[in-house]
Amino acid sequence: MQNTLSKMGVLNKALEILPATEEDVILAGIISKIAERITELKKAERGLVRKYESFKNLENKIKEKGVSPDDHTTYNDLLEWRAIKSELEELTFLLESI
Repeated sequence: MQNTLSKMGVLNKALEILPATEEDVILAGIISKIAERITELKKAERGLVRKYESFKNLENKIKEKGVSPDDHTTYNDLLEWRAIKSELEELTFLLESI
């Protein structure tokens, strides 16, 4: 039989051992997840920067050349970059409000 604890069991055991409150442990987990997600988003954004140099360059490329009916890559990249920027703003705001 495997000896595992439920999530609440792990939390309760951690609170017995660690010099922290439940709020501290939960907040640390939230901060950790936010930082992890920001890292993922920044990595994706760096890939777009390597490809287009800047968000403005990508926008200008689409304005000048349009979007090919056969290949929506640039438009998809623009939508992805917008989503990345928006989520980064939200996560940064959340992190700063903690």
